[in-house]
Amino acid sequence: MAEANNNGNQRTAREVQQEFADKLGYAEQIIWDLLSEEQAHLLEDKLRHLIRDPQPSENNNELVLPALTPELRIKEEKERTKLINDNKKAREAIFKAVWEQRKYTNRQSLTAIIYVMVIADEKDVNRAEDCTKFSCHPVFRARRCITDSSGRSGDSSDCCNIFVDENGRVYQNWEQYVATNELPAGIMVAPERGIYRLVKDHVRLDKYVTPAGSDSRKVLGFLDVGSAVGGFAAAGISIAALCTLPVSAPLLAGAGVVGLASAGYGTARSAGKLVDRSQHEQSINVTDREARSHWLGTIAGVIGLGAAGATQAVTVATNAGREVGAITQLTVNGMNITSIAISGTGLANGILDMILKVQDGDDITTIDVLQLSASLVLFTHSVYNFKLASTIINDTANKNLAGYRETLSNRQRRMFDKTYKETIRINGNRAKVDIIRNVNEIPSRQQFNDLYKINKQLNKEGVRFSFGSDGKTILLNGEVQTTTADLRGSVQHNQGPNILGKVTQPIPASHVNAANVGTTADSRIIGPQPSYQPRQEPRNYAVGVFALELSSVVIGGMVFVLESYGRVIFEHIANAEAFENIIEVMCENLPPEVFDFIMKLTRTFMDTMLDELTTVLKFFITTESVLYRMLMYVLNNFRNVPVEVLEQHTGDIFRALESYYLSLNPNNYTGLLQKCKVCTGYFQVSQL
Repeated sequence: MAEANNNGNQRTAREVQQEFADKLGYAEQIIWDLLSEEQAHLLEDKLRHLIRDPQPSENNNELVLPALTPELRIKEEKERTKLINDNKKAREAIFKAVWEQRKYTNRQSLTAIIYVMVIADEKDVNRAEDCTKFSCHPVFRARRCITDSSGRSGDSSDCCNIFVDENGRVYQNWEQYVATNELPAGIMVAPERGIYRLVKDHVRLDKYVTPAGSDSRKVLGFLDVGSAVGGFAAAGISIAALCTLPVSAPLLAGAGVVGLASAGYGTARSAGKLVDRSQHEQSINVTDREARSHWLGTIAGVIGLGAAGATQAVTVATNAGREVGAITQLTVNGMNITSIAISGTGLANGILDMILKVQDGDDITTIDVLQLSASLVLFTHSVYNFKLASTIINDTANKNLAGYRETLSNRQRRMFDKTYKETIRINGNRAKVDIIRNVNEIPSRQQFNDLYKINKQLNKEGVRFSFGSDGKTILLNGEVQTTTADLRGSVQHNQGPNILGKVTQPIPASHVNAANVGTTADSRIIGPQPSYQPRQEPRNYAVGVFALELSSVVIGGMVFVLESYGRVIFEHIANAEAFENIIEVMCENLPPEVFDFIMKLTRTFMDTMLDELTTVLKFFITTESVLYRMLMYVLNNFRNVPVEVLEQHTGDIFRALESYYLSLNPNNYTGLLQKCKVCTGYFQVSQL
């Protein structure tokens, strides 16, 4: 998920963060995305686009790469399968961690995504945000505490928020994330306290040295390496002694001390890793590969060091001439045998993990090497002690592992519009529900970038694209179904199968009901009217909203001035592009009189019910949300009915919207909250 930014246009970390803030923030307010407990699939979809699987191997294309050997085909397919499995595990870990945080918000999910940039090549914290080379890491923020003990507050300012990183690690507040994250070494540039806030249209940023780049982490790394080297050296001397090679007693004794010190350090590090995983709500189950290594390292260390101490005590007693009983003998031998078995398992597990990591191309960490060293020390030491204990017993009888279009650029929007119009042209009005599903259920915008890049080639080949009915793919000439990523890879990079070669049909004829759909002469958004009088933009408007307020909509030759629908409409728009997208969908789906009715109804709803709902829910209800829900309710229940019939069902529409928003209530109430020990806020844990 973290990719180095080559920045062909040389954008700085601040400029990229400013763009994120413009799209994901709202002035100085704290923004949350709300999902009900029935909408888990939307979070899963977001994660699928955040962590994308590789496309089918280009080796499947016999025509493109005929000389590729079978061995390379098998190797690349294995690598692809392995990456898909790793991505699946990462998505599952993030989803589980993010979805679990609903326990703080009455089983509703209140989250927001932020991005953290890490600059590896800059030492000066103050210059980091001006760098153009960085890696980008997504982080999910979830609401935990609120300021009011009554539970009716919607304010989480200066309160604890939960943060979930790209590894599925959970941090209880921003300070903990800054102090214990697993970002690469460097300087991280992040929104202030993990929240995108715009002060005078400029994002506020924090800069920190990542834990991996701190002096203490560097010292710890040196200790890990030194301890591992000492452990391997000590184990080598013990192996020599077991093989009856001549080893002096002082050298053997020194190796024993170094080896046990190394094993003790390794045990402490393994135990610390388990505690860290538990504190950050990561799996500590033995079925998890990393947790299993930590468990084996901890248990083997405790038993191995205990067995070493017991063996030493028996040795001292024997040398003093004291008799050691049979039960003590069996106990010491049992401890050594158990230590041999567990440390041997840890040794085998460590070797296997390293082999698999090398084969998979994963990085081998110093902790991996340290745990392998500690397991080897404990194994050889226990074998030697068992042999020594047996000799003593014989001689003296004793011893012993995380609004669709709001981020579309102009060129992305052109590709969206082209795909939209082609879909309608082929299928007619019945396809418009599919368009809405694409808009509201696919968070990815990359598909329109892909189409933009290859648009000229497709035009040259006489191929047009339209939305697929599944809401996830496109159709070429209404015939060949594919994804935009696969299509771009095939056309632009000659990767994968020849998709255009599969298109045998000409451009489909237009649907009989699609003659006037999508034509700019029939329905469109236009700029300010000639009678427009310039005035100052209100300070509480989101970016781009003022331009929309001054615009007009043309439907069937009728002109509707948007500002005539009232200031309340525009004061509650959080994202101008999302609102504009819904207006465009309404232009294409509704007669002029129904468009006018829904806009006026939206204004009435916000005038009469918004304050009451906000008082109960304590979250910001956007105009685009109300407008979209109202549009969908009309399309699903009153499609193609006269406006006179709609007016008779105004109460039904209002009740449906009110019921929907009340079902999303994320708040807990009086008597159920407890005071947070870290911040000034209050929280409650609900049963999920």
